[in-house]
Amino acid sequence: MGGSLTAVAPDFTRAALGVPAMNYSILLQRSVDFDTYSLIFTPAYPDKGQQITILALAQMLWDRGETDAWTQHMTTRPPKNTIPHAVLMHVAVGDHQVANVMSDVEARSIGASTAELPARSDDKTPLFGIPRITSFPFKGSAAIVYWDGGNQTPLPPVTNTPNRGGADPHSFPRKTPAARQQKSDWFQPNGALTDVCGGLACRTFNFSG
Repeated sequence: MGGSLTAVAPDFTRAALGVPAMNYSILLQRSVDFDTYSLIFTPAYPDKGQQITILALAQMLWDRGETDAWTQHMTTRPPKNTIPHAVLMHVAVGDHQVANVMSDVEARSIGASTAELPARSDDKTPLFGIPRITSFPFKGSAAIVYWDGGNQTPLPPVTNTPNRGGADPHSFPRKTPAARQQKSDWFQPNGALTDVCGGLACRTFNFSG
């Protein structure tokens, strides 16, 4: 919910979103967090097509409070009586709980730029449609940074299923000193995105090659 909060917040101008994404109707079946709820959902609606339809219908209700409906206001066109915001997204490569594909969608929707491509990706064009940052410090209003824990976590599947392999990197970025430093730099009064990864793809504190 960090995206929707950022869009309407009247009392802060900068936000750092940890492992964010949007659009629950797509995200849920790609998240291990849905396993518990599917114990009820799947027996009641065993048809896979029907499941997708139901989640898509529910999305129209969730849109009222979910990031999906507020991306247009996160960095530009703030709602009445609010202010523009600058947003930094930290994403974990192969996240078991938050599908990377939907983090990319959020980044494109808010006009984010990226410093370095992730070192590992199955995408034909990694971070498609997201501009590259060519110099630092970056003073733009939105940025996305992928943090990679290495081979201890495989890349996410391209199917509508969660990543279950290896270690779940969901908490890795927030535990990484370099990522914390980057967020600290972002939150300074004249904050900007700094290159804490030396021009290379960013690695988490426990990176395993």
